[in-house]
Amino acid sequence: MPKIVDWDAKRDEILSATWRVIARDGIAGTTIRAIAREADCSRGILAHYFDDKADILGSALVMSHRRVGARMDAAAAGLTGLMALHVVMLEALPLDAQRDLEAQIEISFWGRALGTTELRDLQHSEFDRLCGRLRRHVAEAADLGELKDGLDPDFATHQLVALIDGLSAERVLYPGRIPPDRQVAMLERLLESFAA
Repeated sequence: MPKIVDWDAKRDEILSATWRVIARDGIAGTTIRAIAREADCSRGILAHYFDDKADILGSALVMSHRRVGARMDAAAAGLTGLMALHVVMLEALPLDAQRDLEAQIEISFWGRALGTTELRDLQHSEFDRLCGRLRRHVAEAADLGELKDGLDPDFATHQLVALIDGLSAERVLYPGRIPPDRQVAMLERLLESFAA
């Protein structure tokens, strides 16, 4: 009887292996061979799922973002306004080992995206997706009367994204300088500046 393969599970397994290789070897050291070895499969199997290395890397980035998005949805379930925004932001910050790895992968992609049009376009669309999510929470907080008068929702959203990116980069480069409690304090200070 032929072996039954769960194609979606195998694809996710390859992408998880890709994360581990990026975390261990950096984006420059991430090769098709290293990914195949980490995923315990042949290069031919990789070619069945992905067109090339850029496709694997882009898919790994999207998968990472979808997992973060699912955590955000779960954390914000039943919450509204600033409270929902607060828990969503906590899921985006590198506050534990899993989110440290996500930040490391994200930062690794920045340099790669500068030289690869496809990855840069993907990075831009993912940035827009995150901004849209945060902007919706800011708008909801405004509708609930939780924000101070005159607060520009687009500017506030940009501040939130800059906080995520800045803290992620600093955590990757200088982990001892930005422990989780300091990250949370910076987030709370920013959200307090938005509040009515």
